[in-house]
Amino acid sequence: MTSSIEMQLNPYPWYAQMQAANPVVFSPSHDAYLVFGYEEVRQVFRDYQTFSSAVYHGLSEKLADAFENQLQGIDPPRHTKLRALVSHAFTQREIAELEPNFRAIAEQLADEMMKRQDPDFVRDFAVPYPIAVIAEMIGIPEEDLERFKYWSDVIVEISHRLLTGAEELPEHGNIFLEMSSYFEALIVERRRNPKNDLASRLAVAEIEGARLSDFDAANFCLILLVAGNETTTNLLANAVRTFAEHPDQWQLLRSNPSLVPQAIEEVLRFRAPVQLMMRVATQDAVVGGTTIEAGKRVILFMGAANRDPKKFDDPDTFTITRTASPHTSFGHGIHTCLGAPLARLESAIALEVLLQRVEQIRIAPTGDALQPLTAFNLLGLKRLALDFSNG
Repeated sequence: MTSSIEMQLNPYPWYAQMQAANPVVFSPSHDAYLVFGYEEVRQVFRDYQTFSSAVYHGLSEKLADAFENQLQGIDPPRHTKLRALVSHAFTQREIAELEPNFRAIAEQLADEMMKRQDPDFVRDFAVPYPIAVIAEMIGIPEEDLERFKYWSDVIVEISHRLLTGAEELPEHGNIFLEMSSYFEALIVERRRNPKNDLASRLAVAEIEGARLSDFDAANFCLILLVAGNETTTNLLANAVRTFAEHPDQWQLLRSNPSLVPQAIEEVLRFRAPVQLMMRVATQDAVVGGTTIEAGKRVILFMGAANRDPKKFDDPDTFTITRTASPHTSFGHGIHTCLGAPLARLESAIALEVLLQRVEQIRIAPTGDALQPLTAFNLLGLKRLALDFSNG
């Protein structure tokens, strides 16, 4: 690639080069094995005994407890018990019941964006929409939404530094304690005075006499804050960017809105919002013909797996009529993203709202219309300036 910005906007040519050479390679600079092939990525995800999710090490004491006890960072049997308890409170039925509220949020934001002289889809819609949705679900007052976004950005920064081997910033520990204290206080309050929100359901969720501790319930709120916010923001920005670059697909979707669920799956495959995840090998193992040594980190490039020509026909073509798209964007196996149904629902509502208002998606003709994220593990945009003139 000719520049870091170009790489951040389009890492796929590099992925293709790596896949063609070897689906699994050792990177001395990362001191980790990099996995690019579809079947190889799924193998590592499935084999949770050989490839542990307990990857958060080297953190300060303030951060270690929170990160090392989050659902995505623990292994069975604790993971099994904790996920079952959380799932008991975070059901698809309860998510679906909030659809009218989510749609009202999306419609208001879309209408306000369409009136602006300088519409920026990320600033005006993709950022505030998921934050408002998560706040609505958890039961967070509107005045705390700005603080929500700041906290989410901090967690993403910490994760980025872990993946790249950079040290955490001194203030990160204090900020994380602030977040944890906020959510633990919320859970304690909901135990005393339950409401019709997720925080209340987490506070009272019970299976066979077992309940979530205040700490674990607060940690799940933290996971939702990031996964339900940052991931969906990037998914939406990637969707709008991709449809702007493929206007024929937008017109096809306008003529047949029933394709919205398929379109979302194709966006997830074509431009996964989370490009990679990490595991640690607990023993020597062979993946893709390469022996991975015990104790080494393993970085799974889901973004590359989703474009593997061994799995997908014409993988670099974006087509919303593609059938059977078993992408890896939400992970695989026991750690498949618990919030995937929420992300799909939010995205479907957003596309439906835009279909009703936007005849043609055009990126504004300015040099800075597309500004990529710089986080190593994410694919998305900090800015997506649009042009709504003439339809």
